[in-house]
Amino acid sequence: MRATGWLRALTTSTRVLIGAFLAVVIVVVVIAAVGFPVPGLTREALRIVDTPTPSESVAVCPGPLLATGRTFGAAGDVSVAGEASVVSGAPEGSPREDSLSARIGEGPRVLRLEPTGDVPAALAAAQSSTVADDDLSGFAATACTSPQFESWLVGGATTTGSSDLVVLSNPGDVAATVQLTVYASTGALAPPGGRDVVVAAGSQVVLPLAGLVLGELAPVIRVQAEGAAVVAHLQTSRTQTLQPVGLDVTGPTSAPTEHQRIVGLVTPNPGEGAASNVATASVRLLAPSQAVSAKISVFAMGATQPVGQPVDVPLSAGVPLEIDLPGLSAGTYTIEVTASSPIVAAGWSSTAADGVRDNAWIAASPALDEPSFVAVAPAPAGASPTFRVAADDEPARVTLTPLDGGAPIEVSLEAGVSQSFTVASGVWRVEASDTVFASIGYAGPAALAGYPVSASAQASAAVVVVP
Repeated sequence: MRATGWLRALTTSTRVLIGAFLAVVIVVVVIAAVGFPVPGLTREALRIVDTPTPSESVAVCPGPLLATGRTFGAAGDVSVAGEASVVSGAPEGSPREDSLSARIGEGPRVLRLEPTGDVPAALAAAQSSTVADDDLSGFAATACTSPQFESWLVGGATTTGSSDLVVLSNPGDVAATVQLTVYASTGALAPPGGRDVVVAAGSQVVLPLAGLVLGELAPVIRVQAEGAAVVAHLQTSRTQTLQPVGLDVTGPTSAPTEHQRIVGLVTPNPGEGAASNVATASVRLLAPSQAVSAKISVFAMGATQPVGQPVDVPLSAGVPLEIDLPGLSAGTYTIEVTASSPIVAAGWSSTAADGVRDNAWIAASPALDEPSFVAVAPAPAGASPTFRVAADDEPARVTLTPLDGGAPIEVSLEAGVSQSFTVASGVWRVEASDTVFASIGYAGPAALAGYPVSASAQASAAVVVVP
């Protein structure tokens, strides 16, 4: 028994010693391995670089001017009040045309052009319309734009005397489901009439703005589409004491940003005619997401200093605010609005002549950083179209070249200064040495209209995929 115990103790001690020795050896080997330079194996991550194939360029025009309430017993029915004249073109060739199905008339025009190689076609189009009826009167001009999944319509009203229409066009091959958010005096609203609006493929839907929200002086509409992108326009018209006093068709304003420019707001002579006691110019603002203080500066064409002192206005989150611009002498102006968080903006002005009157919404212009093409729609008698351009923070030299091969127009701009000059109807190439903001405008005794110049489609950047 004693021998057995002695052997068992010896065996256990031996195992302990061997284990300790192995532990020491392992520690020494690990320390040596850390200090010993071991050849490394490097492998670059798999990268797939591909440039998306551009799709065809599409420009959708809103179509003819529309009127409501002309059918006895069916006040909500829509009818055609005036046909639209369309101008289009592209340096790559002539676009093919078709039309969207609509409840009335032949439907709005759609222009399409296939890309050239890896670059989308630079397609430009615009339309204009004139109507002079007992219930609807005025001139309207707007750009024909490409479909978007989100856009902002700044303009219109749903008070007495206003009859405004939201026009949604889907040139795609699949249906779009659209959500309309109306920003009103009580904040953002999702009205039942604006929820899950189905715009079938190749069709157009027209919604009365008053069917979305009533009694609003300064609404702003956010258009969000799923399934397919859509083109949104807003037709506005006003009457006073049963007399029509103007109409307009406006497209989306520039996307929310901290700095907005409204280029080419026209004001008449103060005190002229029957509208001398009525505000003839204003700017509408919205801070969609958070409260902010916005600064409004008004610059006359060619001026380096603002007219009067800039005005600071507080904006509540999601509540639009319209500010009158009184005391402006007759002329054309650029409105600059800055804020510390994104905002949307548009300007409104009205003629003040006796007799036939008109008004216009001028959406904020996006920045032009690359050569682009713009279509200038036909003008009515006495209201020649003009190209209005404002430089950013650097001087810029702007060149306009007609697509039909005529003589180019060149203008030099100081930093922050805007200019205006007459152009002919047609398609023009716009090229600037630095960032500019531009619009096409029309101004006559009884005709006002204007729309921003947007950048043409550019080649898609290469996409890098890393698994």
